[in-house]
Parts: sequence; C-alpha cells; structure tokens
Amino acid sequence: MKLEKIYEKIKEYLLLIEEDKDLEEKEVKKLQEKIENKISKLKEKTKFSKNIEEENKLKEEISILKKFKKQLKEKK
Repeated sequence: MKLEKIYEKIKEYLLLIEEDKDLEEKEVKKLQEKIENKISKLKEKTKFSKNIEEENKLKEEISILKKFKKQLKEKK
C-alpha cells in the first residue's frame, strides 16, 4: 500500500474515532498491521540507502508512521 493511502486511511480512522463512530476492531487492527509492515519496509530501505538525504526522508516517514500508530492505539 502506498504511503499516501496509509496516511489518508489513518486520518480517516482518527476522525471517525473522534466523532465516536463505531469502528470494527478488525479494521483498526488491520490498519495497524499495514503501518507495521510499511515501517519494516522503510527500515530495510534505510539500511541499504547510500544517499543521506533519502535516508533522512525515510527516517522521517518512519517517525510519522509511528506517531500515527501511537495515536490509533491511544484513541482506540
């Protein structure tokens, strides 16, 4: 799943949670798994990255995903 799509899904779920909409726990769990998978893939890319700028960008994306994951966990 593309990073932009993951961001959009996370924002959507956080908004629904804030509005007290009923979300299935399966859906939230599935999204958390996707976030974890994306974090893993980005970490692998940073290991093999030779460009410092690219590596910094990947690390920033990882931190953003971790923040979203934490928000999902707290709001759930």
